[in-house]
Amino acid sequence: MTDDDRETQLFELEALESVLRENKLTKTSDWTNKNAVIEGIIEVGFDSISDPKVTIEGTSETGENFSLSFDILPPVRLKFRLPADYPSVSSPILELESDWMNQEQMTTCEAELVKICEDNLMMGVLYLCYQAIIDLIDQLPTRVIKLNEANVLNKNGGSIDSLKKKILGKGEEAAEEHFVNTLFDCEVCYDSFMGHNCIKFQPCAHVFCKSCTFDYYRSMAKGVVSKAMQCLAEGCKSEAQENIVKEALGDELYAKYEVTLVEKAIREMADSVECPRENCQKVAYVTDRWVFMHLKNHRNFCFRQRNLAECSYCQFSFCNLCKQTFHGISGCKWKKGDKEKLVKQWQGDDEHIKADMCRQFGGEKHVEALVERFLNEEWLDSNSKPCPKCSVSIEKNEGCHKMHCTKCDTYFCWLCAAALDKVDPYKHFQGDGTCSGRLFEGVHNFFEEEEEGDDHLFEMAFDEGSDYESDDSVDFEIEDQLEEWLEREGHFDDGPDGMGDLEAGD
Repeated sequence: MTDDDRETQLFELEALESVLRENKLTKTSDWTNKNAVIEGIIEVGFDSISDPKVTIEGTSETGENFSLSFDILPPVRLKFRLPADYPSVSSPILELESDWMNQEQMTTCEAELVKICEDNLMMGVLYLCYQAIIDLIDQLPTRVIKLNEANVLNKNGGSIDSLKKKILGKGEEAAEEHFVNTLFDCEVCYDSFMGHNCIKFQPCAHVFCKSCTFDYYRSMAKGVVSKAMQCLAEGCKSEAQENIVKEALGDELYAKYEVTLVEKAIREMADSVECPRENCQKVAYVTDRWVFMHLKNHRNFCFRQRNLAECSYCQFSFCNLCKQTFHGISGCKWKKGDKEKLVKQWQGDDEHIKADMCRQFGGEKHVEALVERFLNEEWLDSNSKPCPKCSVSIEKNEGCHKMHCTKCDTYFCWLCAAALDKVDPYKHFQGDGTCSGRLFEGVHNFFEEEEEGDDHLFEMAFDEGSDYESDDSVDFEIEDQLEEWLEREGHFDDGPDGMGDLEAGD
């Protein structure tokens, strides 16, 4: 080995290292030892052929087909060994290594390297070989790579699945390196920055400088956080990676942000709701459990508490439907305004509100049942009245104002809701009371289609508050006609004494 050759080798490697990116030239021997042969590895990347994307396809050992997309081809390695008389006499000893190239591609590249060395005797050829590999790969059909045909599998054996995993990692490293060393324009401040000063969001691929991104995230975190930090592009839903957000916010703000997101995620779970107490409003959990009760008649009663919610912070137990203190199997006491608001929201067009309602009330079926119940109650409020004794709702669609509850056998007045005497329920409609003479008030329309000869019967029967019973001024023949008309109209039932009585609610 002459000193001139050694000096030429070191000079060539120094120049090559200045051209390549950092850590792309690796020493595998001691270059400072004059007696040691210089050996190393050049990593060849393919930034210039990154568009269009590369797809690696194959079949795993289990028979499952796979397809991997890369922004950039994984690099190949050029191993070199410089003889003592290189470059004055000998050529370098080169070996090409690749995880994805097939036998044909390897042979083509190796043949090109041999040709370069032969055409450039007595010259340094390492950079020429490096550039030739890039140019050659650019010309080869490498947009779709069949991994099962990779030369490394045929040469060294090994598992296709482990090779796929290795290539996936190398591809991601290559893409990250390409990004770091590329110049980008920030869409917020419109300045240009190298990739290592920027953030690339996925999967949208929008790029913004770190300064603008971090300033935005810090301002958001100091206010009310309602969602995860996202891409700065308008309308984009891509979320920032956790390490980016943590770097932007710092320990204190990030801790607050993390707690907020955790609580938000819990609130979106089907079995969690927000505590209704104004001074708490933390996460509460809906309990679905069976409760056993021992009744006085020595019988056991079992029911499921589906609407019991318990706050894990203030220990408040409440009904998940009405948000009041838990009331067991008793019905919810909803305010009229709350009912109307819930029905209006469910019948509206806002799908986000509907989704929140489903989470709040335990699913779509529960909300629909609740809305149907409120609509029924609204109809009953408008078209029925409660029995004064048992409170059951009673509808009136025809007949006089004397009502009869078949549940508790109570007679009552439809007009004032007063309970009536069972023996003489019509007494309430006589005399000087507020309902006197009003037995058929407002129901004259039921008789508009009666024959013309029946009009005087209605007037005579209920004029001035009298009931159907005849007095001295009524002819017996007229009385018979009255009773016949009343019976035809359905106002009689058979009492215990065989005399007719007005049927309540008819």
